[in-house]
Amino acid sequence: MVKNIADERDKARRVVEDRNFDYLIMFLICMDSVVLGLLTVGFRDVNFNTVLFLLDRLCMAIFIVEMLIKMYAYGPKFFKSGWNIFDLTVITVSSLPVASYLIVLRTFRLFRLLRYVNTFKPMKNIINILLMILPNFAAMAVVLAVFMYVFGILSVSLFGDVFVEFSDLPSALLALVQTLSLDGWISGIARPVMAVFPYAWIFFLSFVMVSFLTFVSFLLSVISVMVHKEFKITSNL
Repeated sequence: MVKNIADERDKARRVVEDRNFDYLIMFLICMDSVVLGLLTVGFRDVNFNTVLFLLDRLCMAIFIVEMLIKMYAYGPKFFKSGWNIFDLTVITVSSLPVASYLIVLRTFRLFRLLRYVNTFKPMKNIINILLMILPNFAAMAVVLAVFMYVFGILSVSLFGDVFVEFSDLPSALLALVQTLSLDGWISGIARPVMAVFPYAWIFFLSFVMVSFLTFVSFLLSVISVMVHKEFKITSNL
């Protein structure tokens, strides 16, 4: 009896570890992502919406069966894999009854594509680069946040009594974000302020220059990290 169970688990393990099985799950995840996208469109055809909903439920059922097969195949060892726990968490959250009404929860299933990154070398390289520059990006975000906070307080003190965009710190930070994005900040923010405060150009120019230098520093740090990494790999070879 024990041998039969072991044999059945071996068969199940061979199924879930097969490359074609991975490709099938990847295809279903991609198909489900298309279905979820179409469900947000809101087609007038009720029958078409019903078909989309059924396809979504079918994909969800297949994912649940996949998890059950893997749990049976690996037994307690299933929970020793971080990816298995990640998959199980995603499937559990997206299969909650409330997920039928909140598409946000159902879209968590799309994150399962991350586990197949190692299958494709270009995707793996992109993820590795993202992870490599993440500390530099976090440092840049902290530095930029400090500068924005300082300039936000200054803008409230200088222009808050006249312009509603700088009446309080949250509004000022929003205006600075618009300035940072260069989205119509000259005509929409800078010129009206300069019409009342002629020397306001010093403030805005300083903020733009500091932001620009912060981004340049980030890019240079990323290039330095990548060159150092490449040199280290070459040296090991």
